[in-house]
Amino acid sequence: MIHVAAWALFLALLTTLVPRPQELDRFEAIIVPSLFFISFYYFNFFLLTPKLFIPGRYFAFVLVCLVALIMTIAVPSVLTRSYLGFPFSLRPRPGFFFLPEFPMPDFEFSSIIGQVVLRGQGWHFFFRPEYSYTLIVFLFILTLSTGIRIIQQWQQSEKEKVNAELAFLKAQINPHFLFNTLNNIYSMAIVKNEKTPFAIEMFSNLMRFVIYETQHDFVPLSRKIEYIDTYIELQKLRLSSSVTVNYKVSGNPGSLQIAPLIMMPFIENAFKFGISTEKASVITIKIEVLDDELNFFARNVKNYLSEKESSSFQLGIDNTIKRLQLIYPGRHTLEITENDQDYNVELKLHLK
Repeated sequence: MIHVAAWALFLALLTTLVPRPQELDRFEAIIVPSLFFISFYYFNFFLLTPKLFIPGRYFAFVLVCLVALIMTIAVPSVLTRSYLGFPFSLRPRPGFFFLPEFPMPDFEFSSIIGQVVLRGQGWHFFFRPEYSYTLIVFLFILTLSTGIRIIQQWQQSEKEKVNAELAFLKAQINPHFLFNTLNNIYSMAIVKNEKTPFAIEMFSNLMRFVIYETQHDFVPLSRKIEYIDTYIELQKLRLSSSVTVNYKVSGNPGSLQIAPLIMMPFIENAFKFGISTEKASVITIKIEVLDDELNFFARNVKNYLSEKESSSFQLGIDNTIKRLQLIYPGRHTLEITENDQDYNVELKLHLK
């Protein structure tokens, strides 16, 4: 519909603004060249620019465009009986003149169509409206179609680049999370914890979510919360009585969608690095849904991290920050604060 409306406006402007000889049928004189312009637009958009201009084959691109320009001038001239831009009657008429008239000898032009004699016309006949308007409109169509195609190609490249980067970031997060969870179940199996079968069942649910749900760009927020519920319950199975987990969810997720694995690195790090074997530990996680806004808060006791643990911790955080910037630009705020005792994360997301 946009293309049809644009070309209708294009034809209307040409019909209204471009002068035409009275000897020619006005509709024929406008529609025939315009069909060449329209055809060249799509020819350049779908073929010339992607096959010649973008790959850098500029000479071939310019050559084909020159041939197309000559055809755009010559063919409509023959079809509308305005040979080489000159109607049968060559009486002086208003037109676009780019050079002053200079006296010149009589000039005779012969063709298979007939014989035309110009006497004292001057150089201005090279710049009749039939030529000037065709050249100007052709250059406009060429610039427009080439520019739109280049912009579209650039946008597509940027989108593919973002998708590839997101896939890479997901690939970094998922194995890290899965291996940690497997280690937890392994620890339970070593001590022959009776809750090990239940833990394996919950782990299978987590695997199903990670493998299938994260293939999508967005997942239902309700499913995401169920996933977090299962993860926290799985973590509780291995925790001692010295660890307190305060977990609360409020609000109605409804039909809201969220990118997968956005909150999980913060929750995972809280359990991995926020538990002390020497003193009581408290982990607080809150998820609040208000209309289309998600508020997430996590706090854990700050413990000393080895160099290797610190590197792993920072990797998950950096990946999550990058994903937030790519998926929710201008639609999120993330505040990470820490002191000698606590590590705090506060995330706000606008999901619509």
